[in-house]
Amino acid sequence: MGRSLQKAAVFALALLLSGVPQAIGQQMMPVETKEKPVIKVQVLGQVKNPGIYAVPPYERVSTAFAMAGGASEQGSLRTIVLTRHGQAIDTLDLYSYLAFNQQSENPKVEDGDIIFIPVVQNAVRVAGQVWKPGSYEVKPGERLLDVITMAGGFTPVATKEDIKIENIARPGEVSSISYTKLVIDNDQAVNILLKEGDVVTVPTAPTTVTVVGQVQKGGTFVFEPGTVISYYLGMAGGYGERASTSNIKINRWGGKTLNAKESTIVEPGDVVIVGEMQIKGWRDYISVTGQLLTMFFIVWSVTK
Repeated sequence: MGRSLQKAAVFALALLLSGVPQAIGQQMMPVETKEKPVIKVQVLGQVKNPGIYAVPPYERVSTAFAMAGGASEQGSLRTIVLTRHGQAIDTLDLYSYLAFNQQSENPKVEDGDIIFIPVVQNAVRVAGQVWKPGSYEVKPGERLLDVITMAGGFTPVATKEDIKIENIARPGEVSSISYTKLVIDNDQAVNILLKEGDVVTVPTAPTTVTVVGQVQKGGTFVFEPGTVISYYLGMAGGYGERASTSNIKINRWGGKTLNAKESTIVEPGDVVIVGEMQIKGWRDYISVTGQLLTMFFIVWSVTK
């Protein structure tokens, strides 16, 4: 027994000197976890989920805004008020940050900050051939081209004629803005200021040509760039019996009417009208009389 106790004591002393008990103890000790520091920011007003949010340090207004679910249907992105230590320190245009990456409109937040999203003011709607149709808030001094830019600009099939503007408070009163003057000529007289409730519509550019009048088979045909009237007369089966080759007109998509010839270049949306030959001489009378007699003979034969 004495030797056994002695061996056990020596073994215990060896373990103590080797550090094994400390290792075992360390494994048994609970591991301390350090929580990441956060700051608290209030997001109030016209957001989907207003409240107080724990935001990591050095994050920006857009992070807290996203945590609150973003703006409600009535929320403004362009006049967000940032309050710090009880004082409003900035009015932010978060749309400029989201659309154009203007970092100055998305500052860092600090503990205790209040972000207030007010009700949208001066909203207009853009519809038709723009990349991002929808409702946009217009700030003082912003004009028609600014709003079209906010809507992503014109699509490739946007009209090259008139842009229509109507206000929901005055339905039926439609203003027309020349695309050429606005975009190509950069005429600021037509780059108008917009009002609350305005609806801007960018129509689709036409892609067809219509031929009517004294032709064999009038109809609507696909526009081909660089073509002339004779091409579409061929598509329409050629002239009718009473066609006047000197009485061809074009009604343009923009509302203009002009005299034309077979060699006149056609534009998309054109309506080509082939007029009827007027009776002037005895040969025309004979021709018309012959046609009438033929028609009466056919009717008589059918009814006989």
